[in-house]
Amino acid sequence: AIFALGRRAWNARVGLLAAAGLTLLPEAIIWSGRARFYSQLQFFTLLTAWAAFAAITTDPRDVKQTRRRLWAFAALFVLALFSQEETLLLYPSLLLAMLLWWGWRRLLRPDVLAVHGVLLAAMAARYAIELWGQPGYFETIQATRPYVGLVFDVAGAWRTYAPLFIASARLPWTVLGLVGVGAALVTWARQRGRVNALVRFHQATLFFALQLVAVILTIFLLVGTSWREARYLYFVQPFWLLLGAAGAVWLLDRLITGVRWRWLATAALLLGVAVSMWPGARATLAAQVEGYDRVLAYVAANRGEDDVILSPQPPACALVLGPCDGYAIQRGYEEFVIPKEGVLVDRWSGAPLLNTTAQLDAAIDAAPAVWFITDSFRLATRYDADFVRTLVEQFDVAFSERGVLALHAQGRRAQPPQPVTETFATPQPFGPLALVGYARGDAVPGQELPVTLLWTSTAPVSTQYNTSLRLIGPDGSVVAQQDGPPARGIIPTTLIFDQPVPDVKALALPADLAPGVYRLELVAYDVATVTPLTPPQTIGTLTLP
Repeated sequence: AIFALGRRAWNARVGLLAAAGLTLLPEAIIWSGRARFYSQLQFFTLLTAWAAFAAITTDPRDVKQTRRRLWAFAALFVLALFSQEETLLLYPSLLLAMLLWWGWRRLLRPDVLAVHGVLLAAMAARYAIELWGQPGYFETIQATRPYVGLVFDVAGAWRTYAPLFIASARLPWTVLGLVGVGAALVTWARQRGRVNALVRFHQATLFFALQLVAVILTIFLLVGTSWREARYLYFVQPFWLLLGAAGAVWLLDRLITGVRWRWLATAALLLGVAVSMWPGARATLAAQVEGYDRVLAYVAANRGEDDVILSPQPPACALVLGPCDGYAIQRGYEEFVIPKEGVLVDRWSGAPLLNTTAQLDAAIDAAPAVWFITDSFRLATRYDADFVRTLVEQFDVAFSERGVLALHAQGRRAQPPQPVTETFATPQPFGPLALVGYARGDAVPGQELPVTLLWTSTAPVSTQYNTSLRLIGPDGSVVAQQDGPPARGIIPTTLIFDQPVPDVKALALPADLAPGVYRLELVAYDVATVTPLTPPQTIGTLTLP
């Protein structure tokens, strides 16, 4: 589609360059295959913009052709709108383009007004579906993380979206796009006429630049901060590629004469596109994405007949395993639940909401086995500390794949009492990690000493670390030691933030421990290199009578 659009609006060389860029664009690799219609949205957005451009640049004397293209534009816009509602961001700039190319009088003609009446009706229908098709969904989202508002956080939006335009492999596209737009604007200013008097090449450049800039400005100024992700700009990224390709071709045509030489130069540019963008594409293809498919398949093959299935992703669970027994999540669920018979349930699968530690405890006690299917990021960000602690203490990792875990519990594990607690007034630093406190049991020779460390982070953690807890005797010797990852590896240290994450240890005490004062000593070290973050630190003492 992008090649055909580029060829028809500019020329074939523009279409080829833009198509090559889209083929290797990491976002296209990531989002084109998703089930959320991002690829479909981009496809219909391209066709919508092309139909609108074709309509406004058709000879005004050919009324029949103009009407056909206008109605094609309307049909394609509706298809894009019902793929994703963010198509709404495109409508104002399309309307503005018609005003610039046609003027008010033609825009107010009955046939044009009829087209826009259909579009407004489609937008109203889309809004009605949001309101009545999913009761409470739109209102909840707008209240908790609003779609739109007077945000005007340009700096925050720039931090999110700037890499899409100024990263090393992308900057040439942006610069060349600016060159093309600048050339078109200068030509328009010199002619001092209507924009539709320009050559078609410059008209196409200005039209698609208007669409891209208008959407970017809307996102920067009006779209809620919680909706700032690369995927929400994906539907207009082809416009950016087309503009970059148009600028490159315009520049080549200024520097080179002769059709054959221009094609050879374009082929060289295609090679440059491949060389510059292939590393990013290769890295994206090699990167792991969430492995829910394999984890769900594992659970399907190993679950028992009466096992309970819990997950923060009940639609995916229902697709593979049948309805989940619980929509297990504590934060960010409000927009996804509806009341049913006095209980909140997932609006897509009907799984009842499980959002308290007491409910999790009840499920563990009642079922012969419980499966908890989640990914590490949600586990680190969507649950309270006591819920996470229960998962760490009661569940084992039965299977993991690309950041997704199948946690398994068979009955309740008795937890030894830990009556001694210590909370540090100032957390003890271990590199980017910080120990905020710990709890431990009583030390009895010949038995295990249970200790639960509590970790947060003071800076982003880029590496997996293990911790080594040691009991140091009065003579300085290591009496007992246990190494392992915090949270038993269920939450990687790269996902430890400001909420305390438990690190469960059990020190096997010798039966012949002599009386005296013993020190609890702690080290955190890089798993790959075994390099300690700090020298061993004493975090507490205990006395054996």
